[in-house]
Amino acid sequence: MKHLFPPLLPKEDLGPPVLVLAAHPDDEVIACGGMLAWHASQGHPVTVAHMTDGAEGDPSGKFGDIAALRRKEGRAALGILGVDDVRSLGLVDGQLPESMDAMAQAVGELIAEIQPKTVYSFFFTEAHRDHRALSHALCRQADRLAPDCRCLLYGVNQVVLGGSMFELGAFMDQKQKALAAFASQLEYNDFTEKILHRDHAATVNVEDKQVQYAELFADLRPADLQKAKDLADPLFRFLLRDGE
Repeated sequence: MKHLFPPLLPKEDLGPPVLVLAAHPDDEVIACGGMLAWHASQGHPVTVAHMTDGAEGDPSGKFGDIAALRRKEGRAALGILGVDDVRSLGLVDGQLPESMDAMAQAVGELIAEIQPKTVYSFFFTEAHRDHRALSHALCRQADRLAPDCRCLLYGVNQVVLGGSMFELGAFMDQKQKALAAFASQLEYNDFTEKILHRDHAATVNVEDKQVQYAELFADLRPADLQKAKDLADPLFRFLLRDGE
């Protein structure tokens, strides 16, 4: 039996263009904001697509037109990271499983337009139903991706099991400033420090003292996506004792 520590991988192997798929404004900043800042610093074209406007993100009704506010916050946060190509697809927040066909079609159209060499989206063990639905939509369109496309699948609600790490200490201040742009969401859950600590904790087994912060992903190729989904989904449900 051998050690199975998450590998620390070189960012320089990740090529442009970059396509980022998120269910709601803030998902991608939480999960891969450091990597997006790095891509921008390299001059890589990055396109971020939000499936919904996050209109369910104000359960107490504190902010009026929350959908418009969350779009604004999302663009401001991504601007801090150096990303300005942001698409709002306008699907219904909380109802992405019911919009699977339309969402999968939209994902396929984005892939055809961008022809990404690197894709970021959700891993299959997310708690939020919209997140899992988007991971399934990407699976549906896997054959439209180039065979060598790097599919870096992230966790927002859950840490990715057995993932790969990319060191991002130089971009943590930028990521924290971007997270602070989500004032409406921080009113309900102040996740800025939580994410900072999570990114720090990812490096717990790294002995190099220069490596203090990292983001964690399942690093897959398009041909791997369906198998990863088929393995991850039943294990996740088993561990949660979910009989669905």
